[in-house]
Amino acid sequence: MDRAAASTATSTSAVSSNPEPLASGACTVLVVGAEGDFVEPSLLVTTSSGAQYAFEVPEAYSRLALEHRARPGSKLKACFVTERSARAVGGLTGLILRLAADGHARLVVAGPNGTAAEVCAAQKCARWVHPEVHGVNLRSNTRRCGGIGCYADEAVTVWPLFLDDDCECLVCEWEEHRRNKAVSSEEDGSDDGKGVDGSDHARCTSTDVRSAAQTICVGYVCELKDTADSLGVRILIMNAKSSDHVPRLSSIPTLRCFSTKACHAIDAVFHCTPTDVASTPTYQSWAESLSCEHFFCRSCDELGFRASARMSLRLNTVDSDAFPIPKALHGSRNGGLTGRFEVLGLCASIRVCKNESKKCKLDAQTLRPDDLQPDAVLNELKMLRPDLATSSQATLERIKRDEVADLKDPNDETSQDVALALKSRLMRGLIGMKRKTSEFDPEIIFLGTGSAEPSKYRGSSGILVELPHPTVSHGKSWLMLDCGEGTVGSIARMFGREVMMSIVQSLKMVWISHHHADHMLGVRGVLDVHSQTCEAPLTLVGPTILREWLEICGVSKSSYRFIRSRDLFAGPFGRLPPPPPPPMQPKSQPRSVVNAHQSMPSGPNSNRGSLSSIETTLIQLTGLSRIEAVPVEHCRDAAALIIGSPSNWSLAYSGDCRPSRAFARAARGCDVMIHVATFENELYNHAVRKRHSTTSEALETAADAQVKHIVLTHFSQRYPKAISLDSLSIEPIIAFDGFRVLLSQLDRMKHLQPTIARVASLGSEARSEVDM
Repeated sequence: MDRAAASTATSTSAVSSNPEPLASGACTVLVVGAEGDFVEPSLLVTTSSGAQYAFEVPEAYSRLALEHRARPGSKLKACFVTERSARAVGGLTGLILRLAADGHARLVVAGPNGTAAEVCAAQKCARWVHPEVHGVNLRSNTRRCGGIGCYADEAVTVWPLFLDDDCECLVCEWEEHRRNKAVSSEEDGSDDGKGVDGSDHARCTSTDVRSAAQTICVGYVCELKDTADSLGVRILIMNAKSSDHVPRLSSIPTLRCFSTKACHAIDAVFHCTPTDVASTPTYQSWAESLSCEHFFCRSCDELGFRASARMSLRLNTVDSDAFPIPKALHGSRNGGLTGRFEVLGLCASIRVCKNESKKCKLDAQTLRPDDLQPDAVLNELKMLRPDLATSSQATLERIKRDEVADLKDPNDETSQDVALALKSRLMRGLIGMKRKTSEFDPEIIFLGTGSAEPSKYRGSSGILVELPHPTVSHGKSWLMLDCGEGTVGSIARMFGREVMMSIVQSLKMVWISHHHADHMLGVRGVLDVHSQTCEAPLTLVGPTILREWLEICGVSKSSYRFIRSRDLFAGPFGRLPPPPPPPMQPKSQPRSVVNAHQSMPSGPNSNRGSLSSIETTLIQLTGLSRIEAVPVEHCRDAAALIIGSPSNWSLAYSGDCRPSRAFARAARGCDVMIHVATFENELYNHAVRKRHSTTSEALETAADAQVKHIVLTHFSQRYPKAISLDSLSIEPIIAFDGFRVLLSQLDRMKHLQPTIARVASLGSEARSEVDM
């Protein structure tokens, strides 16, 4: 197969409306993943009968699959994951909700020890009636545990591959089991030989292991069925996440059997293994021992959320500071790996066929989406808006100079940086808009501005607010307001992985307004990254269900410190005057705040004294002078947040809610209010039913609070690009994904809103994704 063919974009639709039928026993394997968006690769296997099986369900999977029309259909039978982490199973809840909207009937979720608990965890933050979801823990050492250790239905048999499994080959074991079943059925005259692998419903056979030891799953073997007496193709899906695992691969009995027995031949191997592991000589040598075609399912830094990136390009022509060019836009595909592997990009599909001289080929009916071409996007904009021709050309020049989003401290700028920045300001007539220091002029970054349903243009809720006093020796520190699915990926897409790691490391607190999935599913991914960069736990403030969800997910309690948001409620008579700002921490003792934080009291019997202690410790941790929660009408324990700084700026964040007088009273006089505006005014009844706010209601709350600026966010998928600004009593600022603004720039952004709205509504993707 031509390597270039696997990555060439020729169509905006991932799946053809008239695909060529598959022969019996064959399958297609569709890759859904985007390194530039921090979305791990997932494989969707489709059989000739239409039955589908997903391998890995990473965070942000559903949104990516929706944008490229690659989401599973009504015949999705099962999902298989290799570990309990955001990168393997973080997208499960979102997938279940998507299937529920489609009327799906039944789904099996299988994986290593603890996977069954992921279904229970999903029920903590989401509600659904259908599909009926069954969680299954697959085990190693199956003969010892009395089980078969595989998933089997009428179309496939799937075996997990565990490190340090010292029993015999799982395929050999399964074949012996089938032979014994056949003999038993002939003796008693029954047709019981059909049971495990031929029933209409999937049967997952496993027996719980008494040992609590965690097993490491490095992949799966998937065998298709042709007829009752013959087998179809057999594929291997590998995801060895650490180089420490590689030397032990050859000792796995099933893999050893594949490399030595012709009767257990593999038709194709799909490698989801991270690039740094797959590129090692040891891994490459092991792969060479399997005589078949190999496909690598990670295309280096490839951008997946392309509609959002196109929007950022257009808005960059209006204001390059507020709408920077995403770092992921400069990612190059097919890099980072050499060797015999064919590299598959986003939505590449391989057809694995039986009894053909070339068993694997690029599926001619399934083509990758269009590449993101900045020239084409900006030339189209120039045609539609000739008045933006000059600024469009300036955006192209910035792309050529590699001017992308960064977090440089103005004090660290070189003379060349200053010269380039000055030139940019002169071009846009903004020479007077000099950035202040972060202590007096905080930055707000909108990572996700959508609502519960996935959208091409807007991700789940997530906002970064720069804190006034960094508690590290250098750089910035941050507060995160809500953390929906894909939040870490949004940071990586905007700034690149290295800066993303730095931002997560610098997080002092994550505030979760309520327990709905679109506001908290990303916490797991944040904790995964934070634990890689910090020994100290990350402070999480939110509803009790957040803690329960993390516990069910098996997240280490040492990685976070939980505080109930209700413990920050002011009470019926309001908050007492805030205490004076804390003294700056000595640079030689950066962890003293964390030690105080670890002793923080919290519990159902907390009184006013413990509340003061909690607030005081959070103030020391963040450098803020005020942290106050306000209960709002949405769901149990939903809360709004008001924060204040010693340098006299203040911010109010509503979270999802109906209009709240208590929130308006607590937020009175704030510099900026960030308020949800999920529905436009004509959908008032819908807003009441969903306990959200309309645009007018959000503006009325801002007027009651007499805030200086109002930023609207959390828009329904009905408004994928921009909302109407006509007939509004107050001039709001509309947030977009990737929008970043200094407090001092909000006045200027307010004046740019009409232009931003017009530019946002342009482009060839004008159709709403509601119909996708």
